[in-house]
Amino acid sequence: MATDATEEGETFAQRTAAFVEWFKKRPGTLLSDKVELVDMRRMGAGRGVVAVQDIAEDELICQTPLSAVLAHSSSDIPPHALIGTVDSGEWLPLIVTIIYEYLLDTDSEWYPYFQVLPTHFDTLMHWTDTELEYLQASAVVGKIGKAEAEAQWETMIDTMLVNEDLFPTDGADLETRTAELVKLCHMAGSLIQAYAFDIVDEQGSDTESGDSEEFKEDDEDDPVKALVPFADMFNADADRNNARLYQENGCLQMRATQAIKAGQQIFNDYGPLPRSDLLRMYGYTTENYAKYDVVEFSHDLLVEVAGMKNPKNNATWLKREEQLDEIGILDDGYAFPRPTDGAKLEDAVPGDIHMMLRALTANPNVSKVPKSKDESLSIEEAVLLSAVATKRLAEYKTSLEEDAETWKQLEADPETHLPPGPSAKRYLSALRIRCGEKEVLRDLIKLCQDHIATKTTDIANTDRKRKHSNAATTASKAKRTHS
Repeated sequence: MATDATEEGETFAQRTAAFVEWFKKRPGTLLSDKVELVDMRRMGAGRGVVAVQDIAEDELICQTPLSAVLAHSSSDIPPHALIGTVDSGEWLPLIVTIIYEYLLDTDSEWYPYFQVLPTHFDTLMHWTDTELEYLQASAVVGKIGKAEAEAQWETMIDTMLVNEDLFPTDGADLETRTAELVKLCHMAGSLIQAYAFDIVDEQGSDTESGDSEEFKEDDEDDPVKALVPFADMFNADADRNNARLYQENGCLQMRATQAIKAGQQIFNDYGPLPRSDLLRMYGYTTENYAKYDVVEFSHDLLVEVAGMKNPKNNATWLKREEQLDEIGILDDGYAFPRPTDGAKLEDAVPGDIHMMLRALTANPNVSKVPKSKDESLSIEEAVLLSAVATKRLAEYKTSLEEDAETWKQLEADPETHLPPGPSAKRYLSALRIRCGEKEVLRDLIKLCQDHIATKTTDIANTDRKRKHSNAATTASKAKRTHS
């Protein structure tokens, strides 16, 4: 995981050592002597876990009991400080708890843990409006939800303002104190986004069975959210992941999913995340997640390009939308993943997009969504999809070729060609995201063109064969007549 890169080497190492010692002393924790928490700032990864001895498949690497995770239920935070948050999901009470413990500083039992967690983030929530503009037309900008989050924090912040003894800030007036608490909320929320896991509620479960349930990471629908010391020190990698966190009998266990050689870094896995979501949630991008890139088409864009006039007043289309909604297809937007090498259009198009295309290109006099056993896209569907992708591509301010030239200039002389304002890391991340999405659109348009050409040729060949067959039949009949 990332961490602040401004710490001096000695301080960084001291904090690492203090955290490891603190973790080992926590009741019920276990840490294999075959691993070490090391400085990886030169690789842009903060800290990471490396094997110092060979580790066997399924071998336990570390263990954190549920009693040792950081959640509002495991903190000494007074209950009245959580007023208005407990019934609002798991994020708000955990945000307040993190702020409370963080402001306790050395008086918090979690102090050594906070010393290895970042306070500076490159997640999109922390980008300026100018920096976000470099993402151009990426749909990820609409997923940040900064204004919505801050609106949700209002009651929570009011409670913290009233309890100044529990949430002391340096602000001399209400406005300044509020602004400082908003910053702390962003810090805590970003920690949860990047570091928290979702914990399965084990109350009433049969813990004697020995069955383990894979521990679910953030962004899944599970009710209990918490920070899990040491489990969150593992970096993630889509290709090289060799460990996974499991929950079993009141403990969270990181186990090797394959044999790990001494000297290898140990990676957890976030799953197949597009780089846009990787940047939004974790604040970085890597090339090995490029294969998971997606581009999103809004529902409105599909309807608009299809030429649906006044869709809200179109009774036939409204009936089709109702049917699409009933089968779970109707949505605000649809993700199209990067096509794999050698894929055909019918293999690359997700089912929900295909159903939308079919509904939008069907006979306007038929209200029902047409059903077909043919998985291949029709020429009309491919033409519509190509038009949608072309219009979507035009929404970006620069072309893929222009971005490629920007890459060359940055590689040759980064200081001269880096625009004023954003850090190099943020600008390059934005460039990667928009390039990846444009590549997906380019590949999709090419697939559509190839598909249309193939279908057109097939139809022409079929017609030619039919005409030849009809001509042969006519000639045969004529011959029999004359004979």
